[in-house]
Amino acid sequence: MINIVICDDEYIEIAYITALVRKWAKARCVAMRLAGYESAESFLFACDNNKMVDILLLDIQMKKMDGIELARHIRQDNEILQIIFITGYSDFISEGYDVSALHYLMKPIKEAKLFEVLDKALLRIRKTPRLITLPKAGGDIKISADDILYAEVISHTVNVYLVKGKEEFHMRISDMEDFLGEGFFKCHRSYIVSIKHVMRVTKTTIVLSSGHEIPLSRNLYDAANQAFINYN
Repeated sequence: MINIVICDDEYIEIAYITALVRKWAKARCVAMRLAGYESAESFLFACDNNKMVDILLLDIQMKKMDGIELARHIRQDNEILQIIFITGYSDFISEGYDVSALHYLMKPIKEAKLFEVLDKALLRIRKTPRLITLPKAGGDIKISADDILYAEVISHTVNVYLVKGKEEFHMRISDMEDFLGEGFFKCHRSYIVSIKHVMRVTKTTIVLSSGHEIPLSRNLYDAANQAFINYN
């Protein structure tokens, strides 16, 4: 699951880009969450932890805080978010180098170009080793996404099983799904698996490289197969 945000102060632009991004995700069989914000301030208010955002389609010219300023703010503590600037003018392109923008898209956005840039962003996300910050009593902890095998909820506790060891977190499984993001698949109401560690998918189970067999809801068999194929 990847998290994509569109930030543009014109609602009509958000609606247009939303339709294109949904079309891209459907064509690529990519599971995603998509949100739109009409100002940099509303984005910051809603996404204090912008590490949960994977791709940001960001308009440069906005009222009050502009896109460049927002990108600089983000880069203070997030180097891996894929920022794609949207602009009607080429004058700002040089400023994007300061914030490691992936690309600039000129308005009006062309479908083929957007798809090409989103493909590139997705490839970068999948290649970049990712640290996941998870809240725990006594302080947040960081876990490498590659080290996670699967997560299981029991009562109000989510157990995260690692290549070596286990961590416990007091949260809902849906919240854990949000934290884990891209590269993980919720295969059952009580389980989330790392697609990286999936060896085989059967009608009723997902077999991991560790030998663990995780229950698979029957109605998710096709989606699990597709997620496995897309990842590999």
